[in-house]
Amino acid sequence: MKLKKILHSLTSFVTIFALTSGIIITYAPAGAEDLTVDDIKDRIEQIKQDNAQRRDEIDRIEGDITDKQENLDKAAGLLNEQKELVDYYYNLVYYKNQDISTLQGNIDTLTDEIAQKDKAIAKAEADIAELDKENKQNLEKFAQIVRTMYTTGSADMFGVLAGSADFYDLMISSEVVGKISEQNLQFMNELTADMKKLDSDKKLLETDKKDLEGKKTELDTQMTKLLSEKEELDGLVTDAESAKSTYESDYNKYSAAVSELEDQKSNLQYLINVSEADIEAYEEQIKEIIKQQTNPDKEYQEGEWYWPVPGRSYISCNFGWDADFQRTHKGIDIGDAGIYGDSVLASKAGTVIVAETSYIPGYSYGMYVVVDHGGGYTTTYAHLSDVYVYVGQEVAQGESLGAVGSTGYSTGPHLHFEIRLNGEPENPFNYVTMA
Repeated sequence: MKLKKILHSLTSFVTIFALTSGIIITYAPAGAEDLTVDDIKDRIEQIKQDNAQRRDEIDRIEGDITDKQENLDKAAGLLNEQKELVDYYYNLVYYKNQDISTLQGNIDTLTDEIAQKDKAIAKAEADIAELDKENKQNLEKFAQIVRTMYTTGSADMFGVLAGSADFYDLMISSEVVGKISEQNLQFMNELTADMKKLDSDKKLLETDKKDLEGKKTELDTQMTKLLSEKEELDGLVTDAESAKSTYESDYNKYSAAVSELEDQKSNLQYLINVSEADIEAYEEQIKEIIKQQTNPDKEYQEGEWYWPVPGRSYISCNFGWDADFQRTHKGIDIGDAGIYGDSVLASKAGTVIVAETSYIPGYSYGMYVVVDHGGGYTTTYAHLSDVYVYVGQEVAQGESLGAVGSTGYSTGPHLHFEIRLNGEPENPFNYVTMA
């Protein structure tokens, strides 16, 4: 039988661990035990309440995700800003190193130039020393000239010699120059020119070297400043990298927290989806039970359907999707003010197949009646405050079945009215008209 197949498909226990509360909730679908329609409805209601709690928990988690995401976004912003600052400092260090490298090149160039000047000065000094050596030789030659002049009667030559400071002074003495031959004069002029040039070149080299050393001193000062600035930048880079690591740690912490909350939300949604599948299985079981309780041979009587609560027309919840409770409503709720205690009438003649008077407050249909009208049609009258009929009783159309109440899962006095065909809910307004 189809019922047995459904029961066997529900033999396993569905165990759900509520992550946030630490409570283990176990559903035991029928199969190993016989359940009444009310038992099954109670379980369905329990699942719905559990899912409502899960949805509340999802709402709370989404609030936490929003808060953590805000922190994550802030951390991401700070991290990006810090990364930009680190990059900025690294760029400053790079360009500072470029300046240092350029300046070092200039210092090296000046150092080479100073070294070249030192070589040139050393060479000039060596040349002067060589010329001094030649001067001694030339002096001996010139002494021969003077000796010759003396022997020929140049008496004032000794006065010139006595008044000369050195060989160069002697060479440029007009008295001497005037008394030597043109050939000797050319010799002396060449010697004098060489001495002047060497002395001048050496002085120029020494001046250039001094200038270069001055420039190098300035560059050394600049280098000291640049190195100090680079050291300061290196410190800024170290501090920025440390702050960046802190922001990265914060970012990773908030990212992990958001991921964990997203996982919790996904797990809860998964449990909701699974349990809603259980509800569908339970509802299939209810339909099968009701179908078994109906008389397949009972003939359906054509004709109009009665409005179950005459004079009451306020519909607090229509058939179909109920946005307030996020569910599919399988009937209509008639809930005018002052309706409590009103008689509930059979919409059509039929046989009572359910007359439930025991219930758990806050669960399911509370007190309710189901009437089989034949042809697969049944009507359900739920949340009654009293039941006037019994199972197996034949009732006439318009006969009182009970009184309007608020038993079971109800937010106030009303009649929940269903019409089903072969166990499937139908829109009552396709059959009844308000009266």
